[in-house]
Amino acid sequence: MAATDQPQAPSGGEMLTGLLSSLLVLLIAALCILPFDHKTFVDWVGTAFMAATPVQIVLGLLWHNNKPDHIGQLAQPVKGIALTALTCLVGAAVFATVMLLVGRGHGPTPMVVQYFIMSIVVIIWMLPIWQCWPLTLFSKDPLVFGVLTLVFSYLLAYLLWYVFFDYSLLAQIGHPHYYPELDPGGLLNMWTATTFFVTVAGLIVVHFLFDLWPIEKLTGKTAQPLRGIIASVYLLVLAWIVRTVFVDGLQMEPVEYMVRVPVCLIFGTFLVNNMMQFSLFNQQVQPIKGCLLLVCAVLVGAVMYEVYSWASALHAGQALGTGPAAGYAQEIWIASAMLGVTFPIIFLVSGFFGFWPLVRR
Repeated sequence: MAATDQPQAPSGGEMLTGLLSSLLVLLIAALCILPFDHKTFVDWVGTAFMAATPVQIVLGLLWHNNKPDHIGQLAQPVKGIALTALTCLVGAAVFATVMLLVGRGHGPTPMVVQYFIMSIVVIIWMLPIWQCWPLTLFSKDPLVFGVLTLVFSYLLAYLLWYVFFDYSLLAQIGHPHYYPELDPGGLLNMWTATTFFVTVAGLIVVHFLFDLWPIEKLTGKTAQPLRGIIASVYLLVLAWIVRTVFVDGLQMEPVEYMVRVPVCLIFGTFLVNNMMQFSLFNQQVQPIKGCLLLVCAVLVGAVMYEVYSWASALHAGQALGTGPAAGYAQEIWIASAMLGVTFPIIFLVSGFFGFWPLVRR
């Protein structure tokens, strides 16, 4: 994701800084996971991290880690600590609210977890594609419409979750955490809905490698809401095509597809873009630059999938099963560790702390 407030690394040092910072990200993620047993990590830790992710995206993507103003003016590492504390505070409030209103006291059920996933999908959708419209109609102050967009995204995520997600599959298999009162009984099977919307989020993130090309070409100089409509239709159709190719054409199991393709692509994109301070292939023009970055993101994502597969067995003490018969144990662990935990830490290291202390202003 693009950022306008990136610190400047020493000339020619972006690659080294990115590699060292990526290792730091993985180390912090491991330290966040290791103290917990497998069930606690998947059910509670990963979910709690997801609760804080939308506010991180607003702080980084919309406010470029410079708002609120009194925090943005601080020097590192105090600025990073303050942004992290703010994220934890908002995340804790969101976590408690969702557990009460959506989870109704039943804990981190599959329903609650997938609602949190939808909240991340929607905030990624609202910022670059809809440019915070219609909340910008109420105020032109970025702090105000940013907060409004965050609240609106949670409400819109609930609407989409309520309309499209159906959990009757859990009732059929006798899942211990199926509660009929939490099941919205939506239009699509829970995994069909999840894999589709995660694909949409993945495509939005991948388009940052192309500086939003060809979305900017398609929308031209159109204003909102027409810009958002055109871009959303394009992304929804493209997501349907991509998912159909892999799931129906290549016969990939849907949850395996979700983790191996959009989840790994999102992760790979942030490693080659954000962690490398947006410095790779800058001598190239679009879409050539985007294609080169995409190749790197695919390769990095594939490698990291194997790393996290190995880490899942190490953490659980045994190889985790895959597929529906095993309850997607390995797939859920990898997704929770990769995007649930490590993804927010990428924001923390590269955005909140601005690569401090490796890079100093």
